[in-house]
Amino acid sequence: MVESIKELRKICYRNSNKKRPLYMDMVTMKVSIYITKLFLYTPIHADHVSMLMILLALIGSGMIAFGPIVIMFIGITLIHLSVVLDNVNGEVARYRKEGSLMGSFLEEFYHTLSIPFIFFSLGYGIFSQTGTRAAILFGFLAAIFASPIVLTAIKTAVVKKGMDRLEEKRGMLPKKYTIPKSEINVKGGSTEAGKKLYSAYDVIKQVWGFPFNILHMQAILALELLNSYYSFMQPFLLPLAYIMLYGSVSAIRQVLSFIVHYNGKTIFHYYNALFGKK
Repeated sequence: MVESIKELRKICYRNSNKKRPLYMDMVTMKVSIYITKLFLYTPIHADHVSMLMILLALIGSGMIAFGPIVIMFIGITLIHLSVVLDNVNGEVARYRKEGSLMGSFLEEFYHTLSIPFIFFSLGYGIFSQTGTRAAILFGFLAAIFASPIVLTAIKTAVVKKGMDRLEEKRGMLPKKYTIPKSEINVKGGSTEAGKKLYSAYDVIKQVWGFPFNILHMQAILALELLNSYYSFMQPFLLPLAYIMLYGSVSAIRQVLSFIVHYNGKTIFHYYNALFGKK
């Protein structure tokens, strides 16, 4: 017998101090626990939920790219469901005590794969409906730059360099990699400007980044669906304006991120945080 919703919340979030996006904390967590309770009556495990998230994101993206407005709206709704399942997989994992590296991999794979697919699909879907080529361009920009590609490159480079030194048995922290007389800070690096910009964006991304951007698209496509019946504005004007804004701002954000993290030598801070002597 599965516990009550109240008890499930206690079990699934006991000793969980993980910081979550604002939308997940305020909305999806309130819904996800009910789906989790249903899943707990079945043999479904956390990894199965993660795989379902990936599948829904891909199916939803295809519907947005190639369908009329009704199908596009259903597609973004499926993707929104995958956002809810992003909470469910953690709840199922904590309830069944299934936390694992494979689970973390599947969750990261979902985030890495879904965001580019969703944004490019939206741009292509707008192009299919309007013939506006700019939608593809800005959909591409959003697909590339909506994710934190600079930080991802830093983390990948740090792990690669660490693995190289481990294989060569040369010592993990040579003098040239150390940060003398400096506190390790992976949020902005060595410069004060970098720290302030990182802190500022940490607040902004609550309503700009994932999963709020899925909510943006859901609301915009809902308005476009109404527009298809009542014709109160030019068809697909709002989705086009959104993808152009999101693509432009995302590209500028990543350029600024590159400047901040390059000047702040953030890669050295990450390397020291991971491989420095404790």
